[in-house]
Amino acid sequence: MILQAIAIDDEPAALKVIEAHAAKIPFIEIKESLTRPTECLAYLQLNEIDLVFLDIAMPMGSGFDLFFVTAYPDYAVQGFQLRALDYLLKPVSLSRFLEACNRALQQAEKRHNESPSFFIKDGYDWVKVELNKVQYIRSDTNLLFFHQVDRTLTTRMTISKALELLPSEDFIRVHKSYIVAAHAVRKIERHQLTVGKEKIPLAGSYKEEVQKRLLR
Repeated sequence: MILQAIAIDDEPAALKVIEAHAAKIPFIEIKESLTRPTECLAYLQLNEIDLVFLDIAMPMGSGFDLFFVTAYPDYAVQGFQLRALDYLLKPVSLSRFLEACNRALQQAEKRHNESPSFFIKDGYDWVKVELNKVQYIRSDTNLLFFHQVDRTLTTRMTISKALELLPSEDFIRVHKSYIVAAHAVRKIERHQLTVGKEKIPLAGSYKEEVQKRLLR
């Protein structure tokens, strides 16, 4: 799935950052970059768009009706009250931009009844992680290994960042270095879980939550 997007910001330099980040992400296509809120509204009336990157504070008008990116952290609470998908604070890093885009992708897939997924950088390649194929995730320092039925994907990411991307109802942390997919757990033992064909350690500090989630 390719998300069609537009970006609006009165600062050309900020638009170039969004365009540059989007060009590196395989499922985002910037269809238009605009500098005025009125141009954005006119464009949306004539075109179907999945995602809008919109600055808040612009001299030609507020971006609060359709906003996404801003240099003003004080607007975060108001933004989430408006149910914005995400709130990006300038200067926007590529990793933070990707996180927001992955969140947008998952929502779009839900609307189209597709299996939820997100993209990770595996070496020099962007690889799609289909969540229904993931059995467990293992962390080793700053490397994360997504173990699927047919292959293992590797990326530079912390386990806490992975938890932010994963739907909490489907994935459970069972150890400081492991997250398991609830659907893949076949057996719960005192100190370990059987996930697929693998034995995964179960830490005592997570045991109660694991039992509550899986045995409810």
